[in-house]
Amino acid sequence: MLSLTYVAHEIHRHGGQERAAAEVLTRLAPEVDLTIVARRCELPGVRATVRLVAVPGRPAVLTSAMFASAAAGHARRAGSQLLQSIGAAVPEADVITAQFCQAAFTARFGGLRGGGGARGIFQSWVQRRFVRDERRAYGARRLRAVIAVSSGVGRELQEHYGVSADLIHVIPNGVDHGTFHPVPASERHKLRAALGLPADRCIALFLGGDWERKGLRDAIGAVAGLPDMELVVVGVGPVAPMQEHAERLGAAAQVRFVGKSTEPQRWYQAADFLLFPSRYEAFSLVTLEAAASGLPIVAHAINGTEDLVADGENGFLSEWGVDALRGHVTRLRDDTALRTAMSGAAVESSRRYAWDRIAAEHLRVLRACVT
Repeated sequence: MLSLTYVAHEIHRHGGQERAAAEVLTRLAPEVDLTIVARRCELPGVRATVRLVAVPGRPAVLTSAMFASAAAGHARRAGSQLLQSIGAAVPEADVITAQFCQAAFTARFGGLRGGGGARGIFQSWVQRRFVRDERRAYGARRLRAVIAVSSGVGRELQEHYGVSADLIHVIPNGVDHGTFHPVPASERHKLRAALGLPADRCIALFLGGDWERKGLRDAIGAVAGLPDMELVVVGVGPVAPMQEHAERLGAAAQVRFVGKSTEPQRWYQAADFLLFPSRYEAFSLVTLEAAASGLPIVAHAINGTEDLVADGENGFLSEWGVDALRGHVTRLRDDTALRTAMSGAAVESSRRYAWDRIAAEHLRVLRACVT
């Protein structure tokens, strides 16, 4: 049996890459001798040896450095055939799962996530450190394979880190169709009532954190002033400045911040479409879960969405800017038949991303690395 040590800061069924790791490892565990090294690991019922690393939670740059050093020690002692890491969680690994490309994010947007002044200067320095760490990890001699979660991330790794195309395997993130699926209209009405949502408005859903990068300001602008239109924001972020932004646009009554949810599927099932104008992703789980739940997607043509969204069929790949987004929002609000057709197409487009299939592709790559 293949022995594998898997290193990630956190593995659980919340968030993005944390949940992706949990889904894959749950399915890999019966097939490999698995050791997990993490700061936090919540995989009940999964057969694995877990080594928890205790390091401070903040600042992120210190957390990453201390974790990388301690995790490398645990990995050496585990003595597995393969060491797999999410990004640069350890300085060197045999297999890296690329859920982000810090250099690409820095090149396009400066790596900033809404900071200004002294905070912005600090963020820039931290971002340079993250890029340096990734460059070292992807340049390690022992690297045998890179699993990029989208074709776009694969291109970025070649462009920014010089990773050989021969090492790159594009295996996307997945979705659990048992959890994320559409519901009948009658159940949808009940869900809206239970969640305190109006029955007679078109509801756009925004779900996630890191609101500046994911384009929440533009999402608010896209619905501002549109009659019978509401934006529901699920996730944790700086509510006060976003509320102020909505107030300046006259959209305060149209935007509802509901905070973190342990049952995001209920919000998908209650909404009419996903409004997700993120500036950078690797392959967002949110878009996959929305599609599986039958939501048309309004997003930009970035990593992941360019693979998932067929423009005009299961959603819209919008041009940049609030006005372009608003045009798509208005069309979906006004055309019920279009929403219905796109809903069915979205579900169909999500079928090929089932987690069982994704995990099987991961296992094939791992086995190939030791043959």
